[in-house]
Amino acid sequence: MPDSDVTWVTVAESSEVMIGSVVPVDERDVVVWRTSDGAPCVMDARCPHEWSHLAVEGVVDGDQLICCSHFWRFERTGDASTVDRQGRRTERSPISVFRCRELEDRIEALIPVERMAS
Repeated sequence: MPDSDVTWVTVAESSEVMIGSVVPVDERDVVVWRTSDGAPCVMDARCPHEWSHLAVEGVVDGDQLICCSHFWRFERTGDASTVDRQGRRTERSPISVFRCRELEDRIEALIPVERMAS
């Protein structure tokens, strides 16, 4: 995607996103959460499986965001999987993740222009 098709936007204040929380950014349809080491992650708000909203159905587990509707596990890279009762991992459809950064007291994400609110 060319640089002109994306722009840095503030998606949350740093203090709003605690480790373990999932914060919705409704006007962009993304969620913001932190990994166990405090790194922010910005991804689509909807699970690609059955469109559950991850700010409602999502739970942070270390460095993964889990959709509790059907237990899809999302890495901060967007890779997804499920784990069955025997511990076997099955790869699932990935979720979109947006490059992000934390500057001073805010979290910004590189969001495609077409997702910008009008």
